[in-house]
Amino acid sequence: MKSVLWTVAVAIALGASGNALLAQPFPSKMVRLVIPFPVGGSTDANTRIIGPHLSERWKQQVVLDPRPGAATVIGSDYVAKSAPDGHTLLFNSSTYTTGPALFAKLPYDPLTDLIPVTLVTISPNVIVAHPSLPAKNIRELVALAKARPGALNLGNAGSSLSTHFFNMLANVKIEPVPYKGVSPLVIDAMGGHVPLATGAVSSFQAAIREGRLRLLGVTSHSSVFPDAGIIGKDVPGFDSDSWFGLFAPRGTSRELVGRIRDDVAAVLQIRDVRQRLLDIGAEPGGSTPDEFATRVRNDIAKWLKVAKAVGLQPQ
Repeated sequence: MKSVLWTVAVAIALGASGNALLAQPFPSKMVRLVIPFPVGGSTDANTRIIGPHLSERWKQQVVLDPRPGAATVIGSDYVAKSAPDGHTLLFNSSTYTTGPALFAKLPYDPLTDLIPVTLVTISPNVIVAHPSLPAKNIRELVALAKARPGALNLGNAGSSLSTHFFNMLANVKIEPVPYKGVSPLVIDAMGGHVPLATGAVSSFQAAIREGRLRLLGVTSHSSVFPDAGIIGKDVPGFDSDSWFGLFAPRGTSRELVGRIRDDVAAVLQIRDVRQRLLDIGAEPGGSTPDEFATRVRNDIAKWLKVAKAVGLQPQ
């Protein structure tokens, strides 16, 4: 009888403490936005635009916490193991969905250990070339790659799956060169150390405008470069936009996830925020958690399929 009473008492106590946690105001302290990339890339640029407005809305400091490495696994794992109280959030890119295709064993389950909160922005990816490369568009790049199989290198920050995807659809062999962050990739591309590079348009637009890199094509219409050719027209089926979104640790209440999503969506409606995002080629989002979760699941399935098709074995 005593053991039964003790069990009931513990259950009541745990329930009370859980309710007390939910009842606490959010945020009650500093909010940490973990960025799984080095400082200076597109993810960093997005958070620096919305972060101050979230700080103002929440009346608490929002701190950007870069934790780069392992195709966003290090930063993602840190948040997955954080307290589910909304004070540690992950601001990741679509690279998050390539993890299951690249790694045989992740330290977290990308479908269950992190909750998709909202898709914040979508940005077209670009393929750019050093001006010395004799290709002025995607069609010429494909012809050059077929004439020089295996001789061209394409730098990418994070996952190389998009390069494998391009190779598969274009029937070429371009060697992917992985970089830990987009900043060193842009520097090497401008210096001609890697002849081709790919990533979000926001990462390369300054170098393109300065003429230090040549824009060969974009994955979808870009408000920054509206006249740029769409890669999928020359390589049918190729689609690889970058998105940037917010995740919370598993166990975060649905009510709190909804509250955070609504606050981010409200910030994205601020005219200055929208314009600054559009200026870097990022289309403001604000999707519901369920909509974002569907996007994440679909992208994971897509990259698993690509990896299998090209024979890429998880490490």
